Amino acid sequence: MGDERLRRALGWGSVGSGLVLLAFADRVCRLLQLRDRSAHVRAAGLRDVIIGLGIVTRRDRRPWLWARSLSDAFDSAWLWKTVRERPRGAGGRAAVAAGGLGLTLIDFAAILTPKG
Repeated sequence: MGDERLRRALGWGSVGSGLVLLAFADRVCRLLQLRDRSAHVRAAGLRDVIIGLGIVTRRDRRPWLWARSLSDAFDSAWLWKTVRERPRGAGGRAAVAAGGLGLTLIDFAAILTPKG
């Protein structure tokens, strides 16, 4: 996949995941055992939609990719914190946090590759 295609795919991925978080925040919270966190999940969804649209509509995508990278890193750290607060049955949250860390690494790869 070319660098620009990767960047656009990350943008559309942000839009899609953000819409899912906005529409199904309560279900996501139940699935990950995140009590009283649906407002946080909805805010993250809205943020992801905005960042994703910035990535796919702007000529200079790098600031938006940085925003995506930092938000993915923040979300991973937040999920790790919740895993530590409630260690029993936290395997799903740990997996999601680890996946977020993986996405953060992909984001950084998209930022650091030269335009071409």
